[in-house]
Amino acid sequence: MNETIFTTISIIATVVTSIASLGYWLGKKFAIIDERFNRIDERINRLEKAFTQFSETLIMVLEYKGVFTSIEAASFRGLIKALLPSPSSKYYTREVYERLKQLLDKDPNEYTMADIDEMNKIADLIEKEGRASNREDLIDYSYKLRFYAMIAKVVYIYPKLRKT
Repeated sequence: MNETIFTTISIIATVVTSIASLGYWLGKKFAIIDERFNRIDERINRLEKAFTQFSETLIMVLEYKGVFTSIEAASFRGLIKALLPSPSSKYYTREVYERLKQLLDKDPNEYTMADIDEMNKIADLIEKEGRASNREDLIDYSYKLRFYAMIAKVVYIYPKLRKT
């Protein structure tokens, strides 16, 4: 009887030790994988920022040369207004929708940087809603809205700053 208890305890101790060792080894492996994913995520974020900066610079150059004017910006604004998706419930609420309509109806010559920042925050909410509800139309629209915010910043805000 004592021998059976001793054998059982020995087997349990061996299994527990093996499980603990396996857990420690897996923890180290997952930490390495997590670190690699974090580095990949950082690189993607830097790439996204670089692409955004390049796009903004390109629009600035085209605006400065008179190729991209307020007429083109107004056309893009009309497109954004026409494509305005109906609100959902969680992130892209009726209130957010109404605020975006107000911003798009506002005279673009009166835009401030706060308006541009608000458009970008609304684009984030629309994208978040699209991902949560699997609505590709919302995700696509969020990119278009960010692009319009960039255009509005370059065409309507930057010239005011150059004058001051």
